[in-house]
Amino acid sequence: MPPFDLSNTEFWASLLVALVGGGGVGAIIGAISSRRKDTADIAAKACDILTDSVIKPLREQVESQEEQIQHLEVQQRKYFALAEYTRRLFHWLQQFCEVVDPDFLERHPKPHLPDELRGDIMPESFGKEGQ
Repeated sequence: MPPFDLSNTEFWASLLVALVGGGGVGAIIGAISSRRKDTADIAAKACDILTDSVIKPLREQVESQEEQIQHLEVQQRKYFALAEYTRRLFHWLQQFCEVVDPDFLERHPKPHLPDELRGDIMPESFGKEGQ
């Protein structure tokens, strides 16, 4: 067999005929499309992995936090209702003490609401008696 001469046009013509006639071009096209399909499969698997390992736990965490927020909002409403009831009760007791023993409040002055609690107690819901 003679050595290959890459500058010889007969060599290139023979190679081209062999590739086309022997299915070489089809094999090349098949390999490229197979590689693209493999790439698409790999990308799909990567998306599935990302969804299962990152996105799904984040969704579960967000749902859990939403439940916690709802629970805390319920607790906050109870706290405000309790604070309102307590303040109204003590104002009622103050009036009772004034009737029973008018000097009682002079001897035992009512404590003032701390400033840091004023925003939490919602004085607008108590009217004038809560100030």
